[in-house]
Amino acid sequence: MTDTANVVVATRVTYYHPNDEAAFFDWLARMECVEGFDGAGRDLFIRLKRRPTKHDLQELLAFCFRYGIDLAQLAKFERPSNKTWLRDPQKYWHGGMFGEAKVHVE
Repeated sequence: MTDTANVVVATRVTYYHPNDEAAFFDWLARMECVEGFDGAGRDLFIRLKRRPTKHDLQELLAFCFRYGIDLAQLAKFERPSNKTWLRDPQKYWHGGMFGEAKVHVE
């Protein structure tokens, strides 16, 4: 796996029930932008077919948030066309993806 530009890594995902694990892999298999996935140790490498569209990225955000996958790695998909909604500090993913917003105090 040489090109990591379109790879998302899920590390140490916790499943709370066998059905939760099944739901994880079912959802992953249904994502239009996912080409495939391979495991190595505690990591699952999720290969994307293409750069995620807005819909793809929203789904990846929900999936990663739900399963505790590091959201910061999704920041590489930020583009001028999605920056406004992606960087909205009111969104549930903002802190995990970009860190907590800094408040300027004088």
